[in-house]
Amino acid sequence: MNKSQTCLSGKKLSKSEEIFEALGDLDELNACLGLARSFASKNLSQSILRQQDNLIEIGGFLSGMKKGNFLKEKTFDLEKEIKNLTQEKVKGFSRPGVNQVSAALHLARAVCRRLERRLVRLKKKPLKPLIVFFNSFSLYLFWLAKKEEKI
Repeated sequence: MNKSQTCLSGKKLSKSEEIFEALGDLDELNACLGLARSFASKNLSQSILRQQDNLIEIGGFLSGMKKGNFLKEKTFDLEKEIKNLTQEKVKGFSRPGVNQVSAALHLARAVCRRLERRLVRLKKKPLKPLIVFFNSFSLYLFWLAKKEEKI
């Protein structure tokens, strides 16, 4: 295997394949959450850690190492969390930087939205549940950041 190729699901693929861009975005999203977690309170840190565990599991699915329909339940759980966070209306645009936690969460949200767009470009039907999940996940990160701005 040459240096511009790597193995994924037992196949040699060029590192320029879009799937590696998606996996890189997923890794970057997880790193952003790690940054947020390093600034977070104990309760928030535990919530973020659970989401990081979800992202690791999703990485296994995206790279073909994990099978199954686990995303429906994760998306449902995420939507419940969003309902708990959306108590107030937002006026105007959000300006990240109120504090370190919210800024890191807004950064994670931006990376999440990029990942979602990348997954859409892959145009693979099995990825549709991932697209739905990350659409909800970016909304969850937005509301989590807004909550942290008020603390």
